[in-house]
Amino acid sequence: MTTRQQSILIGAVVTGVLSASYFSFINTLCCLGVIIGSMVTVQQYTMRSGTSIEAADGAVLGALSGVAGSILGSIFDQALRPIGLDSTTITQGMMEEWMQNMQGQGMSPEMMEQFQGGGAGGTMSFLIGLVFGIVIYAIFGAIGGAIGAAIFGSDEGRGGQGVQTAEAEVLE
Repeated sequence: MTTRQQSILIGAVVTGVLSASYFSFINTLCCLGVIIGSMVTVQQYTMRSGTSIEAADGAVLGALSGVAGSILGSIFDQALRPIGLDSTTITQGMMEEWMQNMQGQGMSPEMMEQFQGGGAGGTMSFLIGLVFGIVIYAIFGAIGGAIGAAIFGSDEGRGGQGVQTAEAEVLE
């Protein structure tokens, strides 16, 4: 496995974990879990390869990490479903509690039924959610990768390691 692939996998695992169960609420803040996972990807890549990285390359790494993270997050969520710790079950439980608190405050019984019945899933809704997640995670992964490249990708961002290497090559 190449350094690039290892870095993408590490970032994808971070993204996947931050996208499953209770951690999925982190993604309600502008996909923060995806951005963090993509930044981890770029940080790992620059650390392991010892080279600087441009924002465009960071965006590509971040997008790939986001796509893989979306898939892993869906797998983690499905694995947690039997014990009721998947993000859908948690969100549904919170919505039901909220609606019970709202009962009698202007919400019709039909409206309550629609909200509660909206969680009837299936394979098709899972696949549509996965495709939608892949697109969104790729976009925010690219943003996180570009941010990561700005932070970790330059020689200054890595403590000047690249400059020291270049100076050592000139001296030889």
